[in-house]
Amino acid sequence: MNSLENDLITVQEMSTLLKISRSKAYNLIKDTTFPIIKIGKCIRISKKELESWLHNEKNVL
Repeated sequence: MNSLENDLITVQEMSTLLKISRSKAYNLIKDTTFPIIKIGKCIRISKKELESWLHNEKNVL
């Protein structure tokens, strides 16, 4: 379980990591191609999936 905890980040952590505003981060997760994991009302993002998504998208920000 430890590696899973380190792999998943919150939307706030993603915004800090990407150096974007929190509102921009929430706009990104509304995109149907964006890789989110919903656990009830909680939203988590896999670091590996985020990296892959960023490499595959063009002009996302």
